[in-house]
Amino acid sequence: MSTALLLGFFCFVAAGTAATLFLPGRAIAEHQPDPDEASERLITAADMLAVRAAFDQMLVRKGLLTGDQLTLIRNGTKSCAVVTGMRATGASHEDYREVELDVIVRKPGGGQFPAHETTLIPASSLTRVSPGSIIDTYYRSGDESAVAVCVPPS
Repeated sequence: MSTALLLGFFCFVAAGTAATLFLPGRAIAEHQPDPDEASERLITAADMLAVRAAFDQMLVRKGLLTGDQLTLIRNGTKSCAVVTGMRATGASHEDYREVELDVIVRKPGGGQFPAHETTLIPASSLTRVSPGSIIDTYYRSGDESAVAVCVPPS
């Protein structure tokens, strides 16, 4: 008796569900895109390169980096350096302060070399270039005459 009752209940639920789904007045809801998502798309590698190039040109145009510094940062050997001396020149540009840095650059393959660089540092990051600090540097492998430092805003 209980099996027949259970089977009857199952048929009733299945029939009700089927009737609800197939009634002519019932429209099946389709996913409508969110109006905010209509203009969204995935960013490609080419898009990222174009944005990076535009950003790089903006830094050079504003005078925050020179073309040589930018070339070293994009194509040079990345390393780290210990700041051995720092002197503020008093010059500033936007929210950046010009400083002269003496650094000891560590070569990735071993060894080190001294370098002197005059660069613009974000005012919020001046404490990150005090003597004893470690900063990111870039140089051309085989040519230790020029380095570029990279200190992001704090």
